[in-house]
Amino acid sequence: MPTANRRIFVFLSACLVTTMVAASAQKPADNNKLNVLFIMTDQHNVRALGCYGSKEVKTPNLDRLAAHGVLFSNAFTQTGQCCPARYTIWTGRYAHSHGVRWNGVVEPLEETTVVEIFKKAGYETACFGKHHMIHYPIQHGFDEVLDWRDYGQWIIKNKIPNFKKHGDFLPGVLVGGSPVGVTHVTNDQALPGYMTAQTLRFIGQNKNKPFFIHYSFEGPHTPYTPSMPWAKMYDPDKLILPGNFNYKNESAPAIIKHLQQRYTHMTEQDHRKTLAYYYGLITQIDYNIGRVLDEIDRFGLADRTIVVFTTDHGDMATERRCWTKPACGHEATIHIPMIMRLPGVIPAGVVREQLVGLIDLMPTLCDLADFEIPDKVQGKSLVPIMQGKSVEWRKVIFSEVGYPGHTWGRVVTARTRRHKYVNHENAPVGKPVEEFFDLTNDPWEVKNEINNPRYLDIVNRLKKEIKRWEETTDHAPMYPIGEMKLEPRPKQHNM
Repeated sequence: MPTANRRIFVFLSACLVTTMVAASAQKPADNNKLNVLFIMTDQHNVRALGCYGSKEVKTPNLDRLAAHGVLFSNAFTQTGQCCPARYTIWTGRYAHSHGVRWNGVVEPLEETTVVEIFKKAGYETACFGKHHMIHYPIQHGFDEVLDWRDYGQWIIKNKIPNFKKHGDFLPGVLVGGSPVGVTHVTNDQALPGYMTAQTLRFIGQNKNKPFFIHYSFEGPHTPYTPSMPWAKMYDPDKLILPGNFNYKNESAPAIIKHLQQRYTHMTEQDHRKTLAYYYGLITQIDYNIGRVLDEIDRFGLADRTIVVFTTDHGDMATERRCWTKPACGHEATIHIPMIMRLPGVIPAGVVREQLVGLIDLMPTLCDLADFEIPDKVQGKSLVPIMQGKSVEWRKVIFSEVGYPGHTWGRVVTARTRRHKYVNHENAPVGKPVEEFFDLTNDPWEVKNEINNPRYLDIVNRLKKEIKRWEETTDHAPMYPIGEMKLEPRPKQHNM
């Protein structure tokens, strides 16, 4: 077992000492429908959770969730960008198959979403927080939807200041065009607290009915503006910067150089302070997740509620002195956290090292609920590997972002447990670049081994794997950004 995974296993074992329960491979009776609580953050670096080995970031509630369920140490997004990744979660299909290859591409409604399947089975469905779809989510199967527009109306009605504008922010520092610092708005007034309150309300209203909740945070995506006390929880001077913080590579892809240029004005202390606020926002989000998990426990719903936690993609979080997410295959962007819990079905306190991804969540939820998995789904149910069954599993997992003709072209990544090949295809900016990393020897990706003859065989094998993947999966048309006329916001079922 790799050292990092061993640390995770020891950590979860310690969390589980007083709470371990026996896990059964049996599913609940057919007349006892399972609820779904799908918890999602945005732009969450996999290093920034206690249960993933961080000795700095405090995430006690996500650690508790991992101690009661399965943690996937090798989970990856299939697209390192918001909209495409989210539609992959909902459809169980790759971006080049469902067609949402980039933010702003209007998602095709002919795709079947996991929410539609649960709604047809009689579930009450709700989406609270960030969905990032162009079509309103009611058109994808949700009965009730509250997003940033509803929050904006709420703060205006209640004369609450905008949390993105009301606070003490670092002078001269903007990340992703947004301020960095402490907001003067309380948690209950800020977006995480508002969406949590709505989620708690929905659970209380539907505790005696089967429900599917998409509980999705805007953060720790920019702006990094946590409320107190979380904003002052981390001392910038004591934080450990990543191993590639000071690394510069003249042969790096153009997108990395472009992103580095955006943050050349930031000093090391600016990066440290920004990282402290990023971590503070994560811990604030974790606090709110704990409130919802506690409510599930209070109503006695834990044993029949599938809880999923993941993110759409990561954040560079000071790696290579960068922030946010470039269109690349960097580990900070594509390696993500993923945790699942269902007592009595999913074993507790277990780490699984298989290569899994967002593409697997839709079929896994259908499998757990005993619903038929649609034929077009390209992911695989995680139930067998969670339960420790001996099954044939993938040896390579894929991630992609962009498309030919876009500013940064298309980037395709093939990842094994140890190695990674990245092809920056047909980029109009810069030139096509190939990268290969031996992540066991080089976890911070500072040495591109693409021309090392030692790795020639594995590079050629991964190129063949990408070719096979392209040829055996369907490809949607090249939908342009924002061409379709959007329908007006529909009237909601449960408002």
